[in-house]
Amino acid sequence: MSLLVLAACSISEAQLQDPPPIDPVLQSKLAAWLDAGSETPESYVVGLFSAHDVVFLGEQHRVKQDVLFVQLLIEPLYDAGVRVLATEFGRREDQPLIDSVLGAPEWDEDLAREIVFRQFIFWGYREYVDVYRSAWMLNQGLPDGVPRFRILGINGSPDWSFVTSEADRDDPAIMREVWRGCGEEQWADVILDAVRSGEKVLVYSGIHHAFTEYRQPIVIGGEFRHFDSSLRCGNHVFAALGKRAVTVFLHAPWKGAGGYGSRMRHPADGVIDAVMLAEGPRPVGFDLDEGPFGELRVQDAVYRHGYEDFKLADFCDGWIYAKPISEYVGVTPIPGWVNESNLERARAQSPNPRFREASVDQFNAGIAQDAEIHRRWGHLR
Repeated sequence: MSLLVLAACSISEAQLQDPPPIDPVLQSKLAAWLDAGSETPESYVVGLFSAHDVVFLGEQHRVKQDVLFVQLLIEPLYDAGVRVLATEFGRREDQPLIDSVLGAPEWDEDLAREIVFRQFIFWGYREYVDVYRSAWMLNQGLPDGVPRFRILGINGSPDWSFVTSEADRDDPAIMREVWRGCGEEQWADVILDAVRSGEKVLVYSGIHHAFTEYRQPIVIGGEFRHFDSSLRCGNHVFAALGKRAVTVFLHAPWKGAGGYGSRMRHPADGVIDAVMLAEGPRPVGFDLDEGPFGELRVQDAVYRHGYEDFKLADFCDGWIYAKPISEYVGVTPIPGWVNESNLERARAQSPNPRFREASVDQFNAGIAQDAEIHRRWGHLR
């Protein structure tokens, strides 16, 4: 390795921000509890279904390990009697296409890509498409006459062509045309219909959609204004099922107390990262409704707003830690995701009106840039 490369590595390491120091007594207590009360992430999620009908897995998006984890869960979930994955990354109106791709005798890559493209034209990533492929592969190996694994698209079908300027996004009348009267209550209806039919459901989405008991705050200028009046999908499911529905957070950075526009921080004031870095990082899943992690008081988080004494257990029910944040990598952009055959649709359905005249290269460059997660949190160890 050259001296230039060594110098660059040293600078990069020096710039990494460690989590805040942790009290040694607390560290010992948390580490001992993890040794006794944690499981592998896979066993933890599957085990939750022994007492719950719906488990929400909430992610920060575009983290490769998280999507691969969902793929790996499909077979053990099926073996445990959980035969439904509900996903943000598919639309309700495309359910016939999803059923078709999962039941086809041959893998239809083009159809799987079309399903994901229709949900969000900027979501051109290999790992998200391969969630469908993983379910298809499981179904291919099942004997005749047994139920197949299903993926349910829960997302709506917004029409972004109504947005022609940045100002349009702040116009309620225009946004009503975009959303067509649909909200996350309709997402929840798909999940609840599956539960009423006797199924247990793993829900995979961004963390904000996955909140069950937790109410998300509106924070402007670092000040709490009110709780979001538009309940999240998980809130609607919890209203119907209570604690039969729970939320698990896939460990990732989150915004600081300054608001949603602030820089990313270690989650939970860095305590989890500090413990893991000190004790030796390893993948674990653990509950927050009992044990010392749920009692951790959190200050440096946008999520503390609106709560007088915000504890980690207020945020979610369970937690999955995979590896140090500095080892996270982004998902894999699919070359040519936007091409001449779908360019006009991409232009019309971009939420960003500046892409109304964008080229194929500009779309694909934007998709690749969004996968560079180090741009969001590359400063964290």
